[in-house]
Amino acid sequence: MQKAYFGIDAGSVGVKLVVVNKNDDVVHHAYRRTFGRLTETAAELFKNAASSGFEPINIVATGSGAELLQPHSVNEFKAITKAISLLYPDARTIFEMGGESSKFIKLDNGQIVEYGVNGDCAAGTGSFIDQQAERLHYNVEEIGSLVCAAKRSARVAGRCSVFAKSDMIHAQQKGYEPPEVLKGLCVAVARNFKATIVRGRHPTPKIAFIGGLALNEGVVAAIKEVFGLDKELIVPKEAAYIGALGAALIAKEDRLGVLASRRLGVKDSSISMLSALSTKNVRFLRDRIKPYNFPSDKKVDAYLGIDIGSVSTNFVVVDDAGEMVMEIYTYTKARPIEVVAKGLQDIKEAIGDKIDICGVGTTGSGRELIGELIGAEVVKDEITAHKTGAIYISKKILNEPVDTIFEIGGQDAKYISIDNGVVVDFAMNEACAAGTGSFLEEQAEKLRINIKNEFASLALASKAPIQLGERCTVFMERDVNSYQLKGAKVGDIVAGLAYSVATNYLNRVVRGRHIGEHIFFQGGTAYNDAVAAAFSQILGKKITVPPHNGVIGAIGAALLAKVGASGALTKFRGYDIGKVNYTIKEFNCNACTNSCDIQEFNVEGEKTYWGDKCSSKFRKKAHTDNKPVIDNLFREREKLLSANPG
Repeated sequence: MQKAYFGIDAGSVGVKLVVVNKNDDVVHHAYRRTFGRLTETAAELFKNAASSGFEPINIVATGSGAELLQPHSVNEFKAITKAISLLYPDARTIFEMGGESSKFIKLDNGQIVEYGVNGDCAAGTGSFIDQQAERLHYNVEEIGSLVCAAKRSARVAGRCSVFAKSDMIHAQQKGYEPPEVLKGLCVAVARNFKATIVRGRHPTPKIAFIGGLALNEGVVAAIKEVFGLDKELIVPKEAAYIGALGAALIAKEDRLGVLASRRLGVKDSSISMLSALSTKNVRFLRDRIKPYNFPSDKKVDAYLGIDIGSVSTNFVVVDDAGEMVMEIYTYTKARPIEVVAKGLQDIKEAIGDKIDICGVGTTGSGRELIGELIGAEVVKDEITAHKTGAIYISKKILNEPVDTIFEIGGQDAKYISIDNGVVVDFAMNEACAAGTGSFLEEQAEKLRINIKNEFASLALASKAPIQLGERCTVFMERDVNSYQLKGAKVGDIVAGLAYSVATNYLNRVVRGRHIGEHIFFQGGTAYNDAVAAAFSQILGKKITVPPHNGVIGAIGAALLAKVGASGALTKFRGYDIGKVNYTIKEFNCNACTNSCDIQEFNVEGEKTYWGDKCSSKFRKKAHTDNKPVIDNLFREREKLLSANPG
């Protein structure tokens, strides 16, 4: 066995281990993500190092989880500076972009003279890039080459993760390809680093770029572009494990380092708990769904509703009586046109010979584009669509009025208050994604659990949910990582996340508005029974999860299409949208100070515009009073049922 010095960088995302010999040479290095198993991961890395023939003399740890391990710890600035000063003595500035932390360090003769760190925003860190790459269905390791090959860059905000996510969604809706969006994200991260971490300071060459993002060609190119650098920026070959290397070098000098024989462990810490979740006050209506029976002698007059959202795209086909004929809930995957094209083909193959599409309605963030593309009779805002669908289902199944709607989708969350069938108040999340489904999906992915079934099962089985509180997405992710480092059980964490989503929604979307007694919880997140349970326990009220909860916006669009069609010849262009001719033109709207990026779609000679925030120039005002629509639908449904009692 070769005796050497060990350095550990215990970060919020992963653990790095570096081994150096007496000549300061790196003889072994390794990295592994923790997934909440800090001590186990560190122990595995030690075991692998021993298998490679290395025995530690001293061990020093650094990073956000260093103090939770038994070895002597040093702060990250000291570890980073130690390694850079030794290996790259001509470096005067350090840019670090790691998993959840970013740093700016200015050196003079190996001493720190200026520094900056990211505060409560993770927009300029690796975890956010990782998160967004996953949203676009790419591995983070492969986006560097894709970004460098992209010919243009989408404009993406770098101020915070919520704004960046929204801009990425809108860029996709505008027709940008994923590599172009990812390139915009890399530039946004670089801009954010300059604005919020460097903060007007003047980096002195040479500049060493370290951390996990330094291995991303796209981010390196963006840093050079934003800071106007070329050969002044160097990426050390040790960029990904500089902190651990510095800790190993300190272990060689520091007599406070500990022997490897000392057992690794986690320090005791108190964790606040909440009461166990229960669904006893949740009313699930999923068992009320019955299969649709097609008549044998004729085709069914049907109406198609499509809800094109940022995370999911939903299709619904209803008949003249409003009965569900078919539904599809699928992920948008940042490719709305492709997903809609496939959905239409799926409908054609499944029931196309049994129905005649008499009208189409679209809603959601991509409603204008898809509405023009497929030929929709009505293009409605989400509030109108969700209200229309919810009222219809409530009256049909429960024969009682719904007065409050909690709708939580992948990126958006909505609150709707209804009085006598009319929307009297509503609100949407505009600046925070903490109370949405995408946040839960991201956390489930990090915890390596299935969001569809395993999440709710674990949460409802937890006896002691962790109190994570009301926090923004960035803070919450850090809290989760912190509790993982403390050794908290996964079930207790996910139960706490269910509570947190409900708490964030109530405090950031509802904000003290009236909550009635007949509450519908709908949207994709309503598939998660643990979140429904959390709402019921926080409010002390019954929560109803309707059938088809994930596609109620599409149901509303289909019902509105029936009224909008009014017996006229449908505008529906058919199931194959590949045959539709359309062009895109981009321009800047200067009607107000927002200076929005607008896209003009010319579909078969018909022009449509979107991308504006104020809707004052290019869009018509949305209407929300559709009570006559619901009443008319039920009158027609009753007539049909009376004529066909079987």
